[in-house]
Amino acid sequence: MTINAKMYDGKSSKEHSVAIEITQNGRFKIASHGIDLALEDVTISSRLGDTPRLIHLPDGTRCKSEENDTIDRALSHFSLQSPLVHKLERSWKFALGALAVIVITITLSLTVGADFTAKMLAKNLPQNSLDSASRNTLKMLDKHYLHKSNLSNEKKAKILHLFQKLTDGEKRYKLHFRSSPAMGANAFALPNGDIVLIDSLVYLDKDPNLYGILGVLAHEKGHVVYKHGLQGLIKGAIVATVIGYATGDLSFITTALPTMLLTSKYSREFETQADSYAKMQLHKMGISTKPLANLFLNIENFANKKSKGKSSENRFPWLASHPITSKRVAYFN
Repeated sequence: MTINAKMYDGKSSKEHSVAIEITQNGRFKIASHGIDLALEDVTISSRLGDTPRLIHLPDGTRCKSEENDTIDRALSHFSLQSPLVHKLERSWKFALGALAVIVITITLSLTVGADFTAKMLAKNLPQNSLDSASRNTLKMLDKHYLHKSNLSNEKKAKILHLFQKLTDGEKRYKLHFRSSPAMGANAFALPNGDIVLIDSLVYLDKDPNLYGILGVLAHEKGHVVYKHGLQGLIKGAIVATVIGYATGDLSFITTALPTMLLTSKYSREFETQADSYAKMQLHKMGISTKPLANLFLNIENFANKKSKGKSSENRFPWLASHPITSKRVAYFN
């Protein structure tokens, strides 16, 4: 008997339409790809209503087919399916119940489970474990979005001096000055300790000592210290792996990592931790937190003026990932 299916080799995202032949002597064949296996060496997912079946080959290749009845006949013919299992799977009540369990399990896995796993892994992974991903992210940004900074050498030197005091000479932290019309007033940290500061954000700090910018850098350093970016990346990789496993396409995961680093937003918990860290560091350095509160207000006012009633989050990414609230401003005042 013949079963029509879609085949995924697990190495690329390409989908192949194939005809699977189940021979009388129990062989599983895909002639177009030179596959010839014993049927018992192939793992076929249980039937759940009329949802497509997944067929797993020993080498990692997967096939997906909607021809459930034909698959059932083949399994029944070769006594590879339990009559009780088949009876249960023909029951709509059982199918709906099983589907509900699957949906709940996947949802919990991608939320609570992924968060817990990401936190545990990030806590135990060495900081340099994502050096490559961080470097590739910066290279990608430099190629498409970032440009050479237009800040004066004097202003750069002043900010670098503050940054060196903040990091106490730790070599893993490195500050990068960039300009970017596309990214607007922004600053962000990569998991390996690279912090990128956009010119537009510096221009909005009216404090003569640039202590507002120092506060932003302390906040971003907090994200690195608590490994927030690393946790976000791990969680994104977990979700991507689950989706890739389900679809048979795992090839996109490595190319998606830099994008995950850039687009992931921090949770309220992470933002609160980074704010607390920034406040602690500024107090430790004997510097007032008020310039940071003033910078927040400058960013918000400038964004509102530029957006003219429209959402300012698209033009000012720092607002999108670091929402400025009156409570937050009051915290630094």
